[in-house]
Amino acid sequence: MARRKTLKSVGEPKKTKSAETKQSEGGNGNGNGGSHAAPSPPTTPESGVMPDDLDGLRRALLEVESRRAELDSLNERLRSEVQRLRVEVAELRAQVDLVASADPVSGAVNRRSFLDAFRREWQRSRRYGRSLSVIMADIDQFKAINDGYGTEVGDRILRLVAQSFRKTARVSDVIGRYGGDSFAIVLPEADLQAARRVAERLRKGLENAVFEHKNRPILVTSSFGVACSEEGDPEPEALLLRADDCLYQAKRGGRNLVVDEES
Repeated sequence: MARRKTLKSVGEPKKTKSAETKQSEGGNGNGNGGSHAAPSPPTTPESGVMPDDLDGLRRALLEVESRRAELDSLNERLRSEVQRLRVEVAELRAQVDLVASADPVSGAVNRRSFLDAFRREWQRSRRYGRSLSVIMADIDQFKAINDGYGTEVGDRILRLVAQSFRKTARVSDVIGRYGGDSFAIVLPEADLQAARRVAERLRKGLENAVFEHKNRPILVTSSFGVACSEEGDPEPEALLLRADDCLYQAKRGGRNLVVDEES
């Protein structure tokens, strides 16, 4: 029996823990856990972010919000400035268009712009089946005014006549200097009777106006021809020709008259 025990102890060596195993288990053989590592800083339980990092994030967020507010304010100012510039450009464009369309002597719409407006109103009246009338006016004895007082006074008479017409005509009416001492007026949505009433007001307003030169009154009157569009008119110019024919009859009839197609 003694011999077998000896053999067993030789064949099965006693197992011992290595130093590495002891260290992995947290011991150093003295029971005090071995050498101590440096303690880790505290973290927040929610995200694992350290407090110093949270403060930095808060500051960064506040900075972002501040910059965003500044950008919003700047964008608002830029939008306001852009809107102001758009309004200013529109006003300047309207002024340029007005200067380009105005007759430099009388201040009324020039012939080209009048004809453009007249053709637009013609097309609109045809599209919607509305009435459209035209008044042709001619200053009576204008050559005698020019010869007797000079062209400077004649130009002033043209301006005063245009002003008198604008004061008396309807807001929707377009008044143009057709040439020389002739004016043309297009009256949207006006039948022959309504156009004749407007022409009579124009005639009386001019007759009662006061024109003076060197404290001397100058009598200024005008003759008027009135025509209204018809379904058979082949083109807008036909309406102008009929109104001009009525004007010619007013001149022959003694001037300072209104003649329409039914007169």
